[in-house]
Amino acid sequence: MNSSSQPSNSSNIDAISEIKSRLDIVEVVSEHLVLKKSGRNHWGLCPFHKEKTPSFSVSQDKGIFKCFGCGEGGDSISFLMKVNNHSFFEVITELAQKFGIPLHSGGYSTEKQELKQQIYLLNESAVDFFHNNFYESKDAKNARDYLLKRGITEQIINEFELGFAPKQSDALTNYLIDNFQTNYDVLEKAGLSLKRTSGPGYTDRFKNRIIIPIRDEKGNYIAFGARLLGDNGPKYLNSPDTPVFNKSRNLFALYQAKDSIKESDSAIFMEGYFDVITAHASGLKNVVATLGTAMSESHLRLISKFTYSKKIFLAFDMDAAGINATDRGAEVIKSAFSGLGEVKQFDGSIADTFADNNKPVCEIRVVNIPTGKDPDEFIRTEGLDAYNNLINNAPLLIDYQINRIIDSKGEIKSPQQKSKMVKTLIPVLCEVKNTIVRNEYIKILSERLEVDEESFNIEVKKNLQRSQIKDRTPVQIGKSIKRHLLAQKNLLSLYFIKSDNLSCLAINNFLKEVNFTDSDYLFIKKEIENIIQELGNNADISQELLIKIVSNEDLKKKVVDIMFSLDDKINMNEKQLRQYVDENILCINQYVALEEQKKLKSDYRSADDDDLSSLQLQYKVRELVQARLEKINGKKNEE
Repeated sequence: MNSSSQPSNSSNIDAISEIKSRLDIVEVVSEHLVLKKSGRNHWGLCPFHKEKTPSFSVSQDKGIFKCFGCGEGGDSISFLMKVNNHSFFEVITELAQKFGIPLHSGGYSTEKQELKQQIYLLNESAVDFFHNNFYESKDAKNARDYLLKRGITEQIINEFELGFAPKQSDALTNYLIDNFQTNYDVLEKAGLSLKRTSGPGYTDRFKNRIIIPIRDEKGNYIAFGARLLGDNGPKYLNSPDTPVFNKSRNLFALYQAKDSIKESDSAIFMEGYFDVITAHASGLKNVVATLGTAMSESHLRLISKFTYSKKIFLAFDMDAAGINATDRGAEVIKSAFSGLGEVKQFDGSIADTFADNNKPVCEIRVVNIPTGKDPDEFIRTEGLDAYNNLINNAPLLIDYQINRIIDSKGEIKSPQQKSKMVKTLIPVLCEVKNTIVRNEYIKILSERLEVDEESFNIEVKKNLQRSQIKDRTPVQIGKSIKRHLLAQKNLLSLYFIKSDNLSCLAINNFLKEVNFTDSDYLFIKKEIENIIQELGNNADISQELLIKIVSNEDLKKKVVDIMFSLDDKINMNEKQLRQYVDENILCINQYVALEEQKKLKSDYRSADDDDLSSLQLQYKVRELVQARLEKINGKKNEE
């Protein structure tokens, strides 16, 4: 393989080093999967292969990740390359633009990144166009009156930069073409303009609508929602997916809500734009909404970055569609946190007695408006205090599910009705993994339904046993590494343990004569030696090495594998470390000697008919044996 350690443009090494220093690998990975801290590392379900138990480990201190299931590993840049299917240069360019770090030309700039930057700028200009139009256009009077009637203040209008798209079919398109260096093709890719269905030219996507700008968590303008004024067309219209916008990966008002989500350690999911805007206008700020699509795991990953306890309120409408959205959302949340721990399933003293390491990984509550109104209407008519009261008394998901199942069946009296009800409730109870909590629910429900508690418990246990048999999967056995390669990896790992008992210079001295047979391990060893020579014994070898091999994913994977194998060596004393070094060197030497013997035997057989060649090989074998004896005697004398 090509073991070049330098990026293609060496003048950018300092820029890449600066980019890496700005990246927190836990933050980077958390944008794509849910992590839970356990010990020194964070763990999650690997995004690169299917699994039920987390084997994906992230080391914040070292800035690396490794999956112990599929073997993928690397640093923040490696992760972004793999998860987004991007090249090294695409990732570096995007990060440089994000952090405002200049890169010299030489392959880093891509058309994709340039298009994204154009779209961001065009969207920002469109926001200004719509917002100014809202205040200045006579045609916008209906829009202003509509928002005033909803109780949307000028402060909230300005905070969300609400606007108005005029009735004229090409007002925005002409404005952007006339005032900015752009073209129709880019406007179409940005989702702002459309080709006319009849005749040549382009038309605006949004006409005669209240415009609601959508921003990503960083504040970039990425898309628009639009509410129709009139009857000609769908009530709400959203931007299509573009190079900067995907509705399944973004949330409305997250940019405005993220600080409040952090402060309250909770997030409220609502259904519509004006549910959220009304909540914010009333002072309830930790509220977001999906963008015309069902809740996804990407939405949960976004929220997880801002709430430590992962406390989520589902506050959808209480009509049939809203109830379905609640059920789907709950399943998505449970799936996103699957394998990382349990969803909170009991309020009160029982839950409070659990040890810290058994605390729930997330908490799901359902805000149920008894009058059937949506959150927007309820807050406007009943007030924020009344809505806060609903939030403060919102039941846990399991209690909401149980109550809805029981309330939906009406009066339950006959044995057949009770049996059917128990059968319906069992799948919900089987999701409660804690036996004490599950038994408490069985006790409560037995009294409520007037059924025998023991019989109820037996039925639940039967269902649990069936589920356990169904879920059993064969254990997968990973590939084992050959002993001599493992020995080389073990020796290289010593450079990373930062032990007072073994300096980098001492390791260099021990390994000076060691014959590294793996070309990658040999290359890594030489790079480490160069780092020590350049920066001295106290150099941060892990970070310097990852910079040197930043664009070589194969080498990075091997380095990360080495760095994740330190736990059993960190607490070794000087004598144990020396013994460890000797044992691994011996393993490598034995392998090298064995390979030499195999080669000599093969050569000897080939030379049977050539007396001179046979004699030369005999002398070579004799020299080899003599050298090994001298090495053994020298080792005994040292001891």
